[in-house]
Amino acid sequence: MNHVHSLDIGTLIQIAETLESIVCQCFGPNGGQVLFTKATGDILVTRDGQRVLNSLLLDHPIARMIVDCVSAHCSVTGDGAKSFILLLSALLRGLQALVDKGTAGQSTCHNFLGRAKQRSQEMKHVTDCLLTFQTQVLDQIIRRHLNQHVTSLFTGDKMTVTNDKMRSIMEAYFCGKIGNVHCKFLSEMACDYFFKCTCDQGRGQTLNLICRHFIDLHTAVKGFPIGSSRILEGLVLHRDFTVYCQTDGQLKVLVVTEPIQPPLSDAGTTLLLRSNFQLQSSNIWIAKRVEEIMNFLQQNQVKLLLSSVKQSDVVLYHAKLCGISVVQCIEADELSLFCYLAGIAPLSSPWDILHTRDTDLANAVFCKPVLLGPHRYAHIGLMNRGDFSPHCVILCGPIPGLTEQCVSAFHGGFKMLQHVFEPVDLSQGQEPCNTNPNNANADEAHQVLTHCSLETVVQEDSIIDTLNKTSDRHDIRCPTTEEMCASSNLVSDKEQGEVITEDPRANQSSLAADVILDIRNTQTGILAGCKTTGDNLDEQLKQMNMNCENKAREMGSMLGQHGCAFSSCAIQKDSTAAKNTQRDIRGSALTQEHVDVLIEAGSVLPVGGSFEFLLHHYLRLYAQHSLQPEVKTTCSLVADAVLNVPRNIYNTKSTNRHFLQVYTKVRNDIQSKGCIIDCPQLLESMSCKYQLLVSVLQCVRSLVTIDSLIGIDRKTQNTTEGETEDVE
Repeated sequence: MNHVHSLDIGTLIQIAETLESIVCQCFGPNGGQVLFTKATGDILVTRDGQRVLNSLLLDHPIARMIVDCVSAHCSVTGDGAKSFILLLSALLRGLQALVDKGTAGQSTCHNFLGRAKQRSQEMKHVTDCLLTFQTQVLDQIIRRHLNQHVTSLFTGDKMTVTNDKMRSIMEAYFCGKIGNVHCKFLSEMACDYFFKCTCDQGRGQTLNLICRHFIDLHTAVKGFPIGSSRILEGLVLHRDFTVYCQTDGQLKVLVVTEPIQPPLSDAGTTLLLRSNFQLQSSNIWIAKRVEEIMNFLQQNQVKLLLSSVKQSDVVLYHAKLCGISVVQCIEADELSLFCYLAGIAPLSSPWDILHTRDTDLANAVFCKPVLLGPHRYAHIGLMNRGDFSPHCVILCGPIPGLTEQCVSAFHGGFKMLQHVFEPVDLSQGQEPCNTNPNNANADEAHQVLTHCSLETVVQEDSIIDTLNKTSDRHDIRCPTTEEMCASSNLVSDKEQGEVITEDPRANQSSLAADVILDIRNTQTGILAGCKTTGDNLDEQLKQMNMNCENKAREMGSMLGQHGCAFSSCAIQKDSTAAKNTQRDIRGSALTQEHVDVLIEAGSVLPVGGSFEFLLHHYLRLYAQHSLQPEVKTTCSLVADAVLNVPRNIYNTKSTNRHFLQVYTKVRNDIQSKGCIIDCPQLLESMSCKYQLLVSVLQCVRSLVTIDSLIGIDRKTQNTTEGETEDVE
């Protein structure tokens, strides 16, 4: 029997707020640990948001869907599980308030079902705007404004990282994962491990290898304090020596994946033994064959044999006589990592072993057993590669839960670093679509903007500078989403002394919106199109300016007086600013490899909500001067939601007084000095913050599109022979 349950925004908020109340207990610098008692009696103590969410026994499918979205995000960035839930809850609450205010002022629907259907349609429409918000608004604000506040993690052109900056970003990460007690120790050990594994080149390749093979590069030891964790040179194979012969100095290593002892018969054949003498003769022949192989390895100075399968007693006996150490039954992943780092390929058949060359043997620095807790493992030292120096990390913990927390935090920290070391490209398909595709005037205006490359850059800079300067002269309070939606039909611009009303002609209004979006989105194509240098570039820029002025006048007469975002006074430019802009475009044309980059590699910001405060400020500023009501609503919705993260950081004793003080100070710093003063010394990734917001927006869209939940009861039925069971 099917059970259909309708799903509304209230249910989504209730589920999200339940998860929010759980993660808030361990969020922020003053957050605590969460204790879980499993049904098996095991105890889990952690403050890792992803581990907390994955440890919950969730029955509701929506809750499981949210946790799956969080896990998918953390698998990429290694962090942000708790902030994900906070942003999701704030967006859903703002979305409900927005839709309720919109439907409350309308009296077209008199019945409950009609109003619910209308609320659902409006909610889906707003979430559609949230998806286009990323490419049309968020990417431009990140590139034009927030990138001016970031600092680089690198000190040179070759992605060189200092120990101080690396410690700052790792300490901030471990503080949120495991708390203030052990964050400094683990951050220092993570930095040491990074610099020991990293050679002079290939830092990005080193991070990729560590993240991909972290399971084989670490060993968890339970029952010891976290301070006992250390870094060992070489690799630790999680198997003990079956045969150990002490050796000094460098040695050669052979890797095999099949038994060395040859079989009595090949696969697919049958060996027929007619007497006991024939059996003994066959065993003697096999023993001599094994002895021949082991003597051959001894002559080639092979001192260590690594095998993925179990070898026979005859092989182990002759290996001990020849002074060859043997480690068998090694995991396939560990053996493949060893072969990759050593630059060799494993051998399989005895015939291949007898024809071994020097290129088939690995060179090891040492080979010795190591005791880690109650277990003994094989410790092998390898020579350095060009991009990786083999080292492994030993992570200790007093109880299994804390040990697993350290391992998870250590792995996530290098995932985060991997994301920091990679630039974020501009989103695909961010070219804005015309609201009226059939409008010939809109197509002509788009062509005009495409040709007016230099002039549009100058106009955009002048508009943005004007908005920034004028907004700084007023005391801006934190508006709510409802206040921004209330002024959807009238946008007042007090700073410039004029009122821009909504044009009743739909074509001109949509064209004006397209002009704004095209100005902001064709900048990448403008710079990418400048492929000449020197005097030719100056001549082209001058000619483009003249063409732009002529066509802009034609476009001004076509658009009218109210439908355009910039007037004739904005088209006129200062000669000094034009020369500076030409110089900047010339430099950008010569370095086109950075044109399509949204966030440069190594971009970091101070911790404590700097990203959220800056994004909130610029989104409100953008919403105040936008001509589209949908853009204004979306910007104000996201701007209010991102403040939920710093609000939970600075909340103390269930009061937001401390948060209001911090918010007021940050707002005044941005308005008066253009940046945040007295920031913390710790750093966090800009690209991870951006990816977090994008992931939350996609999750909100996925949740809102669900209209109902269908539960299916599957009961086991006894079916007789010949009967079939229908499965729904």
